[in-house]
Amino acid sequence: MIRYAFEVATLRDRIRQLSSTWLERAAERTRTFRDLGHYAEQGPIWSDVKRAYMEIQGHKCMYCERSRPDLIDVDVEHFRPKGNIGQWPVPPALASEGVVCTPVPAPSRGYHLLPYHLLNYGAACKQCNTPFKSDHFPIAGAYQCDGDDPASMAGEQPFLIYPLGDLDADPETLIGFCGFSPVALPPFGHERRRALVTIAFFALGDPERRKDLFLERAVILMALYPQLVESRSGTGTEREAAADAVRALTASDRPHTNCARSFRRLFDASPDEAKAHYEAARAYFSSSSKRC
Repeated sequence: MIRYAFEVATLRDRIRQLSSTWLERAAERTRTFRDLGHYAEQGPIWSDVKRAYMEIQGHKCMYCERSRPDLIDVDVEHFRPKGNIGQWPVPPALASEGVVCTPVPAPSRGYHLLPYHLLNYGAACKQCNTPFKSDHFPIAGAYQCDGDDPASMAGEQPFLIYPLGDLDADPETLIGFCGFSPVALPPFGHERRRALVTIAFFALGDPERRKDLFLERAVILMALYPQLVESRSGTGTEREAAADAVRALTASDRPHTNCARSFRRLFDASPDEAKAHYEAARAYFSSSSKRC
């Protein structure tokens, strides 16, 4: 995961370009949900703004960073569930790390005032959205299901990380990579537990359930390592070209940016360790390809 910077005013302008009446219709529906006290509607309209969020995210999944250039492969994800909230079962490994999820209030109404809030959206690949995300929203604090502004709801202490804008912590301060495997960066506390939950929640570190992620990250390391070497040892022209390639491979709109940037930092600190991870990536890719 990485942070996707944007200005809300710019987003609103882009939405008006996509649908001139969407913001007004969204506000009207929100007023209806407020009057009802719960979410209930026929014919949702959030897909009309899907393209705007895909553009913000560089056509990548907000959670796993897979490249998703086609609208069909992406869902408009509600970060806080609009209707029902499901209780997420904490895996034993996370329970031993001190992860305790607040019980979902009964009956669960979901966040009925946020279905059309612009800061409750993102674009997620179908695998991250279903079955992983579904209607779950694990938190450590108290649920604020009547909240109407995500910016004022940090007291819920969400375990999942919201990567759009500056509402939340920068994901790259919480999650990094050791080679092509994600790791929690904070050594202790709620921020560490957030990283661990996010990794486990979307199976970002599971090579069996998310083999596609591991293969794609391995390819990134295989492409990046020779350029990092060349950026140090090549001639002037070669170093410049390699540096351009490194910048391109670690740009925000590239797949698996966090993994690539983590590897670049590792190379700067310990070239020998980076080489070992590069060789592991080559071996993993080769063995995985043979099994296909």
